[in-house]
Amino acid sequence: MRVLITGGTNGMGKGLASVLASQGAHEVIVLCRSRERGQALVEELTDGMRQGAVSVVLCDLSRFSDVSHAADELHRRYTSLDAVFINAGLGYAAKRVETIDGLDSHFQVNYLSHFMLTLRILDLLDRSEHGGRVVFNVTKRGQVGFEDLQMTAGWRFEAAIHQAMAAKRMLYLRLHRHHEHRSTRQVAFIGFQIPKTVWSNQITLIPAGLRAIARLMRLLGQFISIERSGSIMASL
Repeated sequence: MRVLITGGTNGMGKGLASVLASQGAHEVIVLCRSRERGQALVEELTDGMRQGAVSVVLCDLSRFSDVSHAADELHRRYTSLDAVFINAGLGYAAKRVETIDGLDSHFQVNYLSHFMLTLRILDLLDRSEHGGRVVFNVTKRGQVGFEDLQMTAGWRFEAAIHQAMAAKRMLYLRLHRHHEHRSTRQVAFIGFQIPKTVWSNQITLIPAGLRAIARLMRLLGQFISIERSGSIMASL
């Protein structure tokens, strides 16, 4: 099966890519913004494996132009995709940041760019011989603030994350309802939440006080590894 993972060089996405690559039955495509990190991941995961088992498509999700180019690149390389994991996202940030497109970075990276990418590659999923599948990494929390979508007033990183999560829930439910009555081969849309917090590189970004609390919680078993989260997600 041919599987695309956004945000596959770190955290949960890397855990998933590692598990799928180790199974040997999958062609894993990682969407990432850093050529160096992408190449390092390919070398790490393909040691002793067949050539082409893991590959990279470059894309900075904070730029709509990159998303468009990535979608074009996927169409040039492949005639179909079997699964897409919508996983990449910004976490902690000290302040609100606007992208080159003039939007709140969390809303664009965590939601809008994935919205654009998903719609641009639906035709590749339609051509899957196994039935295409899109898995959205979401949580149950959050709501969309339609009165101030870009959160220009009262921005908090937690609220920005959860608003994007709520928007992703709306997207996959709408796509599911649109596709469920099609007579042709269907594409499935799934929202999924890992049951425990994942210990990832995001921990290094939070303030020192929160890191200390996180380390204590880890000792108490409140976190799982990226490898464990990858194993859970791979079953999807």
